[in-house]
Amino acid sequence: MFPFKKSTWTSKLWVLFLVNMVAVLALELLWLHNAYQKEYKQFLMDVNHSFDSAVRKEQSYRVPINDMVHPGDITIQSCGKEEIRIIRQCPVSDTIIFDNLFGQSLETFIHQAFYELRKNITPLNIYCLADLFAGELQEKNILLTFTIDHFNTATGEIMETTADLRNPAIPATYVITTTISASTSLRANLQFTNAAVFKRITGAIVVSVCLILVALISFFLAFYSPQRKEKEIPEIKAPVANNKIFKIGHYHFDSEKNELTYSNQIIHLNRKENAILRTLCEENGHVVERNFLLKEHWGNAGIIYSRSLDTYIAKLRRYLKEDSSIQIITIKSQGYKLIY
Repeated sequence: MFPFKKSTWTSKLWVLFLVNMVAVLALELLWLHNAYQKEYKQFLMDVNHSFDSAVRKEQSYRVPINDMVHPGDITIQSCGKEEIRIIRQCPVSDTIIFDNLFGQSLETFIHQAFYELRKNITPLNIYCLADLFAGELQEKNILLTFTIDHFNTATGEIMETTADLRNPAIPATYVITTTISASTSLRANLQFTNAAVFKRITGAIVVSVCLILVALISFFLAFYSPQRKEKEIPEIKAPVANNKIFKIGHYHFDSEKNELTYSNQIIHLNRKENAILRTLCEENGHVVERNFLLKEHWGNAGIIYSRSLDTYIAKLRRYLKEDSSIQIITIKSQGYKLIY
């Protein structure tokens, strides 16, 4: 899959980078999974708290205290440390007695008594509860839809529902149930998607994606850098003008006479053909830079002279075509190399 060269230090580094990248990706995915699970639990806790708060508000909003209690309506009877009774003066058949059997403080017990009085005086309004619940969710920036059922705890019969406000055909994702009285309960059927939870961990997702991108970029930079270095540092030697006669495959090249001989055939080279071929032969298989040839034989590296160099290289290839083992190879963006 990858062009690794075995038993080299570079290939070991590539493998190390690859292993590190896979490890980083695995850790990032694990971190995101844990962040989602943690936020999902917090999401459900917030929803439960919102529903409980809405239930308490609905019960406290039913009847204002001033309308429910008048001077002389309430009497408090203390029966020792274990019992305090609060009696609301009503017709004898409607007298309500509250017993503080758990030894609560007087303040807490009175608050609980008023709470129970409201429940007995005015019936539950689930549409008011739905509005209060929606307000609680909006304050916490929680996106979901819901229906609320008021049902008989023993039989499961629904006495009231807000299902006409939503689509009851959609199954509930999560259900909250709370007891209202000895015989009745409330059920909130919640409908939400994973997007509602992902929205709460947007920051974690952005950080995770950035870390993954950094890991990928670092890996690919490290992976391709050795190849780039090999391309950027070609093997070039400075020209040396010592030899005059060269053997190129089955050809003999006499640079002093400007002659290229193959069998009994003699090719007479002009001055530039002779100079270019001699430079390639002196390099003995190494790359000769294109700019060096242009400046050495034309004194300029312009476009016009560059095309002339291409023409001379093409001529030399034709002269040497009789021996297929001889090639003048073009090294892209660098120069030429004579091999035989």
